[in-house]
Amino acid sequence: MKVSIVLPSINPHTWPSILNQIETAVGDHDFELVCCGPSPCGELGPDTENFKYIEDFGCPSRSFQKGVKYSSGDYIAFIPDDCTLDEGAFEEALDFIKDKPKNHGMALMYDEGKGRQSKDPNYWKSSTHEDQRLAGIQPHWMTAPCFMYNREYFIEVGGLDCGYEHVNMNGHGLAYYTQAKGGEIHLSPRRIFRCSWTPPTEATILFQAYLQNDKPRFTDFWSQADAIDNYKVDFGNWENQEEKWSRRYG
Repeated sequence: MKVSIVLPSINPHTWPSILNQIETAVGDHDFELVCCGPSPCGELGPDTENFKYIEDFGCPSRSFQKGVKYSSGDYIAFIPDDCTLDEGAFEEALDFIKDKPKNHGMALMYDEGKGRQSKDPNYWKSSTHEDQRLAGIQPHWMTAPCFMYNREYFIEVGGLDCGYEHVNMNGHGLAYYTQAKGGEIHLSPRRIFRCSWTPPTEATILFQAYLQNDKPRFTDFWSQADAIDNYKVDFGNWENQEEKWSRRYG
């Protein structure tokens, strides 16, 4: 079984380290790292084993979805580019999910900064988070800001809504749709990675995207009691988004 870990990233200096870490994280499973962004990495090229670079200048959601299009794994996963992977953690996650039905996904647990979110199963429930307590969201549904899905299923249901600029709120949306339609979102058997955390400011582009676009869009849609009945995403929607992300490139 093969997993494609897709990274929408503008930080190619982190890719060699992540590629090396994935090898120890997945164990005997096959893998590829698909990096989609505006700049290639000098250390990694077309001949680098288990690595694929896709050029894109769009927002992170568009870049992720485009990366999935060109991926080749049985499963696809999203992690941030500033993380440190736990040895063997992806291997356990893949061993767990491989025999589950196609419409089952996984929330990849992590710890952020000094936090210990991975030790608290309730942290991953929608009801724990104020911005998720909306009329169209069931309180027992699991969130999935970082995730792993069967690739075929992910494409069939449309993947991410790339109208959201950052890969986050749309990850929750996909998880909610999956659960509402009879699938399940499992927590990874243990923490997959630890990542850094910096207090967001108005100068942070991703925080701007969250405040000005993603959160209002999410709240408007999921405040509807019948939101799940109106949820429809086409996989090719990434092509409808800006080819050059104006929030970053002007």
